[in-house]
Amino acid sequence: MIVYVFHIKSNSLLLMRKTGIFLLALVFTITIEAQKSTSLQNAQLFSELPDYCPTPDAFAIAPDGTLTLSCPNYADGNTPGVLMRIFKDGSYEKIGELPGIDEKRKARPVGLAYDEKGILYVCDNQGPNKSRVLAVILKNGRIEKTEVVAKGMTGPNGLRYNNGAIYVTTPQLPKYKTEKLTSGVYRFGTNERDVLINGDSNDAHLIFTTQTQNPDRQFGLDGLAFNKKGQLLVGDFGDGKIYKLILNKDGRVKKSSVFAQLPNTAGIDGMYMDFEDNVYVAGFSQNQIYKVDKKGKYKVIADYPDNDGSNGELDQPADLIVYNGKLIIANFDLMVTEGMINSEHSIPYTLSYIDL
Repeated sequence: MIVYVFHIKSNSLLLMRKTGIFLLALVFTITIEAQKSTSLQNAQLFSELPDYCPTPDAFAIAPDGTLTLSCPNYADGNTPGVLMRIFKDGSYEKIGELPGIDEKRKARPVGLAYDEKGILYVCDNQGPNKSRVLAVILKNGRIEKTEVVAKGMTGPNGLRYNNGAIYVTTPQLPKYKTEKLTSGVYRFGTNERDVLINGDSNDAHLIFTTQTQNPDRQFGLDGLAFNKKGQLLVGDFGDGKIYKLILNKDGRVKKSSVFAQLPNTAGIDGMYMDFEDNVYVAGFSQNQIYKVDKKGKYKVIADYPDNDGSNGELDQPADLIVYNGKLIIANFDLMVTEGMINSEHSIPYTLSYIDL
């Protein structure tokens, strides 16, 4: 608790007596705001990215200890999406571009994760009914081979690997004709290839669905993370809910519950679980980072107004990862719509960090 000691001159005493209630309220407000501000952490610039990565999105830690970063590059339809390698000092190099579904369409890599064999799995968001999940084999830091795990999807976004399978969120399932928007989680075995997805209840790989209730933000399941027990936490972007999914030995959901309720204005995007089962959450809509403990209690640890990110400020954070003692954050800085703080897409293109 923060305690302030005020030294008041005698000629102010009469004013205090006349406006005592107001002054007490003022002192109380100042104290609360001070507590809030001192609990927030400063974000700093980790890396200023090149022109070929204007919308950094998701992270994974590669077998060689570097970071892999996806850049879908929605800001410019002529700029292909790329994968990048990020080093501990913030320097970078391009890994390469992934092939699109045909010569006219460029791949748009978003969520990604490695398995224990070093194969990289990537969500390729090509739009409605054309999106894919890819398995990427890398050699000497370059793309050697790309295989299709699943195809026919609509906007797969978050991806995590666990115990021989990959789990993928789809924030929209348009073929579900429900009153509110339906979204879901898919599960694929790492040995599966060319699975055709229908996007409806006939999909055997669809293990969980929910409806987003917030009428102002009809956009559903997005970020996801596994805890030490192998339970899957997945966030609903529009409702601010984090669900806990308890899986059976076959990777199917046997029980689901609401693990945490964040403000529905937060815009839950990327999530990352640390070694103590704390979940760090990218608050996409309000330039915030949340920390949620193992009991589901949350606090805001970083909060920024609209800015250009030039000094490392949060600028529409899309994903985050604990890396080398730092929380590294990707600033997407593209979406401009009602309910989001971001007002424009602008240079520089950045990664931020918070010291842990």
